[in-house]
Amino acid sequence: MISDMHSCALVSRTGSIDWCCFPRFDSPSVFGRILDWGKGGYFKVAAAGIRSVSRRYLPGTNILETTFETDTGVAKLTDFMPTHEHPAPEEDEDGGRRRQLARILECVDGTVRFNVECFPRFDYGTIVPHAVLRGQNAGFAHGGVDAISFYCSAPLEEADGGFRSEGLLKAGERIYAVVTSQPRFSAGQRAFGSHDVAVIDERHIDHRLEDTRRFWEGWSKQCTYDGENRDEVLRSALTLKALTYAPSGALVAAATTSLPEAIGGTRNWDYRFTWIRDASFALYALFIIGYTKEAQAFKGWLEWSTVGRAR
Repeated sequence: MISDMHSCALVSRTGSIDWCCFPRFDSPSVFGRILDWGKGGYFKVAAAGIRSVSRRYLPGTNILETTFETDTGVAKLTDFMPTHEHPAPEEDEDGGRRRQLARILECVDGTVRFNVECFPRFDYGTIVPHAVLRGQNAGFAHGGVDAISFYCSAPLEEADGGFRSEGLLKAGERIYAVVTSQPRFSAGQRAFGSHDVAVIDERHIDHRLEDTRRFWEGWSKQCTYDGENRDEVLRSALTLKALTYAPSGALVAAATTSLPEAIGGTRNWDYRFTWIRDASFALYALFIIGYTKEAQAFKGWLEWSTVGRAR
């Protein structure tokens, strides 16, 4: 899982993002193949002909690194959602609604063939978007009230309401692929962001990666726990932080919705809400290892959201 504390994305071992809701945790899914393999949509960046896969988070961060080994070489995929220090709580202003998924695939040994496939399916897979190219590296997909822009440093082609690319990387070469959420369409708009698909400066993505790394590392350094299994405790804390909605301090129970506890069963709730009891336990766990600001933000959100009296 990667997160910017507004939303998150689930990444498979094969380099496919099969669950992501933009721009918030509780938004309708853009990539939802975890629920419907044929209709849900996905965003894949991977080497072709994979022999083995290993994964890790960069130490003290929620930046995911996946290593693909093939018959001809080795490639590393770096996945992150750009983030920065948030005042707590912060206003979720219009400019903040454009969230990003950034992916960098680099060949580190030999040569590697790669595939990029971005097939958004809006509103939980019910809408196949209209996809258009703007030049050879940028595209725009919209359907209903939702839209994304897509950038890839390798040449793109439009296909079936999405985008794809393939090619060959030599050692030291890399490609960038970035999905950016667009503000939801509302009556009175002349066009959906005027097909906002400006070419992304790859150096800017590198800088955002560095900013994101510094943010998570800085947060991790605040951990006061120094007992047994410290790495595991810190990883659990990072996961809880990733599931925290930065504008309010509320903690979602899980990243997903509608996954049945048993196939055909009724226990398939939407967990993208705050369950007060469970969240209280989680925030207490953060509190006792030094994360008092998170506990204070949650307390403030709880007090604010329960003001008044229901009729």
